[in-house]
Amino acid sequence: MPKRLTVSLALCAALALSACSSTEAQMPDDQTHKIAAEGTASPSPSASPQDLTTAEVATTAGAVLASQLGFPSSAKIQGKDLEALSTAPTDTLKDIVVLPAQCSAPINDLNWSPVQLGTEAARTDFTNENQSITGSVEVAKLGKDGAGTVASHNKNVRTILDQCKSAKLNGMDYTETLKFSDPKVDSVDSALYYSRDGQYAQNSLVLIKTTKEYAVMVSFLSTNPLSDAKFNKVAGSVMDAAIAQLP
Repeated sequence: MPKRLTVSLALCAALALSACSSTEAQMPDDQTHKIAAEGTASPSPSASPQDLTTAEVATTAGAVLASQLGFPSSAKIQGKDLEALSTAPTDTLKDIVVLPAQCSAPINDLNWSPVQLGTEAARTDFTNENQSITGSVEVAKLGKDGAGTVASHNKNVRTILDQCKSAKLNGMDYTETLKFSDPKVDSVDSALYYSRDGQYAQNSLVLIKTTKEYAVMVSFLSTNPLSDAKFNKVAGSVMDAAIAQLP
């Protein structure tokens, strides 16, 4: 569910769910935000615009806007950390029973994030330590099949909102409830708010939007509720800042 960002990815996307062992009960665990929360990412290096890819320009713009809205600390995810996030996790629901059963596949797809498209990609995480909130902006080029992949993910989000507003995950010695709702954020292709209870209680807000050539995911993770409209506005503003840099 996003660093959450321990790179077993997340972003959560980022918003992302990752596997849990029966002893640690970490399912679902949004990898989309673990890296920043754990402090394993490197501070964003200074670079001239000429040195940045289009995706990096967009994530930088989103992070700068986030800093103006109360998230002053940021870190660019790169190198092995970014490479790890590009690989979709497997067996994330192994030995986990999801009820209702039809919610298993859509919930498992919450592990998806744009960087998994395997194209030009970038991600920057940002935090507000006073409020224990971690956010991220992730951008990836759609490439040949990306539009279909994003559409499939967004369809799964709609399925969750229609059929899985409350889902229970049960392991051998582990159980938790996920509750999903539509945060009603305008001008995005997909918006999802969800919470998990239990020992690893957390709340996530995930927005996705595409341009003709790129996909953008903006996500937030906190142990505190994120259902306040102000978080929707912050997330939407970060999204708009990133989108404005993209063709």
